[in-house]
Amino acid sequence: MRRTVLLVLALVLIAGVAFGQAKKAPPGQAKKVASIESLANPGELIATAGVGWGGLSGGAELMLAQVKIADLIPLTFGAGARAFVDPGIFYSSFSTFSFGAGAFGTAHVGFKELKLPDGFRWLSNVDSYVGLGLGFASVSATSYYSSYNISPGIGISTFEGVSYYLNDKLALTAEYGYIGSVKYTYSSFNISTGWPLYYSTFGVTLKL
Repeated sequence: MRRTVLLVLALVLIAGVAFGQAKKAPPGQAKKVASIESLANPGELIATAGVGWGGLSGGAELMLAQVKIADLIPLTFGAGARAFVDPGIFYSSFSTFSFGAGAFGTAHVGFKELKLPDGFRWLSNVDSYVGLGLGFASVSATSYYSSYNISPGIGISTFEGVSYYLNDKLALTAEYGYIGSVKYTYSSFNISTGWPLYYSTFGVTLKL
């Protein structure tokens, strides 16, 4: 939740800089600023793969629609999927194998070729995004937890990330996601709770 709040604040900051530039621009440049394209546009298929805490993650999105807030801020909506797999490395104290997958609705904000002052021009290569959907999480327990009754879980999932585009097709990406939680019970102590599964990876994004 904290990362989601920080991402929203970052989007607000970018929007503020953009509005400030539009306000200061002379009349001859106002039309050019208002026609700025997004880094994610309807019809584009975007694939992402990464590695980090939680193991390997990957997914794809299809951009479906776009609106421009105040004719300046491009907000692109899409639909996609995410999955991660951990072969017992990052969740080794609990699981010998962890897996999660989900379907999501997504939203992207990114400013392509935005005219910014020195020190802020790198923002024109940044695409920030969030996803909200339904996920499935599953684990196979280590011997220490073999006495627990563990079952897969299905529930609300989220992810958020930032991509820095090196060119029109390739970007470096940092992403964090909550894919869901598995359920486990231990009858001897009347314990029944969940084990949340997260991933936090660095990788690449490619427009196909």
